[in-house]
Amino acid sequence: MSLSTLTSSRAWTYFSERGEDALHAVKGAIGGSGSGKYLDIRDDKLVQVRTKLESTQDVDRLDGMKSVVAMISKGRDATPYLASVFKLSSTTSLEVRKLVYLVVLRYAPLHPDLALLSINSFQRDLTDPNPLIRGMALRTLSGIQIDAVSEIVMLAVSKAVRDPHPYVRRIAAFALTKCYDLDEEYYNRIVGSFQVLLQDRSPSVLGAAMSVFKDICHDRWDLLHRHFRKLCLALGDMDEWSQPLCIHVLTRYARANISKPSDEHVDADLELLLTSLSTLAASMNPAVVMAVVHAYDALLPERVPMVFPALLRLLRASPDVAYLATRSALALARAEKVDMVPVMSSFYVRASDPAYLARSKLRVLVCVSPSSHASVLANELGAYAHAPSIPLALDSVTALGILARRHGEVSELCLQLLMDLAQEAAIPTLVLSRAIQIIKALVRVSSPSMAATIVTRFCLRLFVPLARRGRSLDAPKIRILTDPASRASVLWMLGQYAELKVTGTSLLVLLVPDILRCLVAHWQKEHIQVQCQALTLSAKAYAHLSSVSDAHIRMAITVLHYEILHRASQSLNADVRLRARFYSGLTRGLSDTDEELEAAPTEDIRAYLASHQKLDLLRLPGVRLRRTQVQHILGAHDKIQSDEDFALSNDIFPTIQLRGSHASQLPDWSNPHTLLPAIVRAPDTNSIQQQDTWMENQRSISSDMFSKNQTSPEFVVLRPSTPSVPSGATSSTANARYKDLDSFLDEESESEDDNESIHIDHPAPEDDEYMLDSSGTEYDEDD
Repeated sequence: MSLSTLTSSRAWTYFSERGEDALHAVKGAIGGSGSGKYLDIRDDKLVQVRTKLESTQDVDRLDGMKSVVAMISKGRDATPYLASVFKLSSTTSLEVRKLVYLVVLRYAPLHPDLALLSINSFQRDLTDPNPLIRGMALRTLSGIQIDAVSEIVMLAVSKAVRDPHPYVRRIAAFALTKCYDLDEEYYNRIVGSFQVLLQDRSPSVLGAAMSVFKDICHDRWDLLHRHFRKLCLALGDMDEWSQPLCIHVLTRYARANISKPSDEHVDADLELLLTSLSTLAASMNPAVVMAVVHAYDALLPERVPMVFPALLRLLRASPDVAYLATRSALALARAEKVDMVPVMSSFYVRASDPAYLARSKLRVLVCVSPSSHASVLANELGAYAHAPSIPLALDSVTALGILARRHGEVSELCLQLLMDLAQEAAIPTLVLSRAIQIIKALVRVSSPSMAATIVTRFCLRLFVPLARRGRSLDAPKIRILTDPASRASVLWMLGQYAELKVTGTSLLVLLVPDILRCLVAHWQKEHIQVQCQALTLSAKAYAHLSSVSDAHIRMAITVLHYEILHRASQSLNADVRLRARFYSGLTRGLSDTDEELEAAPTEDIRAYLASHQKLDLLRLPGVRLRRTQVQHILGAHDKIQSDEDFALSNDIFPTIQLRGSHASQLPDWSNPHTLLPAIVRAPDTNSIQQQDTWMENQRSISSDMFSKNQTSPEFVVLRPSTPSVPSGATSSTANARYKDLDSFLDEESESEDDNESIHIDHPAPEDDEYMLDSSGTEYDEDD
């Protein structure tokens, strides 16, 4: 058979197998394989499972294994079939073996004795010519997590890090962490295997090795010195889920081992890392994009605007991704590292946004809120306040309050939007209560006329008789405030601004007597919070009686004040009783006993006042304050809160806390005087060397599968800056064949006669090419 015929035959076999795989994949996708029958795990169907598992036909075994996996996916116990399943670990069918590995990983911790029965078959699979089998066997062996086999697992992983195929070496990298979980005494051996992985030329293996560094030796910077530049260059070729991990490791390394950049100088190695990161900003993986943005923020914040558009692109991704991108943007906006004003519209809430994403966007809008866009943002927030989502509406109302405090020019607009919202009949009670509380905080910075109007409107909504006064029967009904927090806020506003005037009449004369009369009538129905505010309102009104000229109003407020104090002193709630005692002592010196008795219009009122005065005499004497002092105590304004205090006091934007949502602690920039020189990061030129043959490395694991006279394919390694080796032979073979010049000349003279006999028994050049393409690996010196 000629060399070309042999190569063609192998190529035909290869593409035929790939075509069969594609056909099976298509059948599975369209349902031609009938996979739905395996999900039918009724008892009558499960009777046949054991028979299929014990069958000698691979087709029946595969059906039986699929039924077992279906049982596991349904939450059924597959323990009765484990013995039969573990016996199939040595089968020659690849499909059956894949499912066996899944079942072993699932039940090995629960049934370690049965799992130990398949250890020998896994060891044999570690020497299988198929890298897929070797990889699956290593993954299963390392995932068993049984202390009795920890040494076997460590030995297998130590050999697998030198496997010729990157798929196996990548699995070996992940298995090192599992070995450390089995026994921490393997630390030194794990570090040695990790150093071998760092010398690998495959980006996928390097990415997996970074997980070992992060989990086991995250502070051993000496292991990365020689490989830092290689990792930076290989970063773009790693798989997309290894890239974020590697970016984090390289970022921590740069902060701990590279000088901090300045306006005049940026270290060359740091510039290399930033250049590699800039190309990853266009990645389709959101985790990579966010890792790049965080790395720029940690290494060179001045260049964050270069990658910030990539972060904005994530706002159009899924809600979960957009939420994390919004939180990252909020952190950058608070640190003022980017100009958010031009892109503020990107954070407007959409109708399809879930509540947690919408509230996170509100955080960004409130944080940015420039003066030039304050009115536009106020109208936008006013629209969000009508959202069907109650949490979003609550936060929008609070955001309006923050915006009004921060930008005085839009305070009236924000107040008007809140008043319009409070007047709606269909607004949820929680939103209405929050709106009244925000109005209560904003009313003190508004004009007196507007404050008086606002207080009057809300007071009329406290009781039904007041709401119906002066209105026709066919007029729209006014919604009564029933929420205790809303009613208490309105009573506080009435007492605080009782001296303001509406149409020339103060609220103390216009509203307070009627409000106190209704409170006395409904005292037992009122909430404790409302009763406390009613006591405050009564005390403030009584303290300002000197400004009331109408004797009837003065007498009405006096009698109502005494009645409220009496009812509160008999309350079952201690807070109400204590507050009644405090206000009684505070206002005791404001009354003139003789004048009150003389001004009483009827005998009943005079008798009531006399009885109250007798009770007052029985109390212990105390310091009596002047009226101006009492007014100052009761009417003093609290200090104006800052935006942050205002937000926290109203519980603005409680966000969900996701594990890992915050970046882990980064090391501080190192002292320039203690840094190692940049030459420590020079790549190791001796790391490029031909690796030992694969068969020699595997005989130490299981020598039963291979005889000593077996030959193994030899791999070609391209040496940079050295003469290339012909594909038909290696340098070691050439050195063994030609001892001196005479033997070389003798061999050359005979080459034409027996050229075919020399090469026909060796692997074809195309075989080496396939192996190189499939592995994508060049071997290093220490492997």
